[in-house]
Amino acid sequence: MKPYKRLSDSKLKPCGASNADAVITPISAMSDYYCPACDAALSSEDINIAEGVALCPACGKLTRLSDLMDYERPGKEVINDPPPGCTMVNQFDAMVIRVSLRSFGGFLGALFVCLFWNGITSIFVLIAVAGLYTNIVGPLPAWFPAPDFDDGMGLGMTLFLCLFLTPFVLIGLAMLGAVFLAMAGSLVIRVGGDWATVKTGIGPIGYTRRFDPRKVQRVSTGRTKWKQNDETKPLIEIEADRTVRFAAGLEEAKRDWLIAVLRRLFKTTSA
Repeated sequence: MKPYKRLSDSKLKPCGASNADAVITPISAMSDYYCPACDAALSSEDINIAEGVALCPACGKLTRLSDLMDYERPGKEVINDPPPGCTMVNQFDAMVIRVSLRSFGGFLGALFVCLFWNGITSIFVLIAVAGLYTNIVGPLPAWFPAPDFDDGMGLGMTLFLCLFLTPFVLIGLAMLGAVFLAMAGSLVIRVGGDWATVKTGIGPIGYTRRFDPRKVQRVSTGRTKWKQNDETKPLIEIEADRTVRFAAGLEEAKRDWLIAVLRRLFKTTSA
């Protein structure tokens, strides 16, 4: 990295203006941010735009500007003021951080999308099931809720339809999972001496990812690879022996609290 150069020493000015006339509002506004390591307030003079880092004058730690965006309040203040549904407990062999994913608004939204998607998909699924039954077993029972086809559907066409519907069914199942998560889901992070897990689910049912807490290099805010309404969603990234991405779409207050807790727990403050 190049030698650190304070913002006040740089020659930033608009085209055709003198240094005295230069106004750098976005950078001046960054004086409201705090050092993730020691919670000291950072002024505009502590920001190095060229290198993309901030240097804390109190503790000497370097922090990436992208990470600094998460620190509009001192870290200790954020940690000591957890949002509803957020807890941190020191158990026998691990630190357990729990964040509730329950959201009434999220539940209603997920339920509407789930019913709409699966309602349409189910019609074609019934057609595919009817085709398989007709070609393998025999005539359909009178009670079977499938549209009538005069000529029926051949086995080849039926198998193609089943293959074609597979991704749509998987998406529908994922939407159903989102409904249950919004209704009673939780995010649980367990950190032991040489092991750590991130689990998203409901009770004992969920998806668990593992990483080595001794190799954590950075905890940051990332973006999803998928889009909703043409926009990516913020999430949390832990860079260790592997990169763990989770908490997509989590409420901002809960995400900020969780990031502050994880950074303080893993002491990831260097740039």
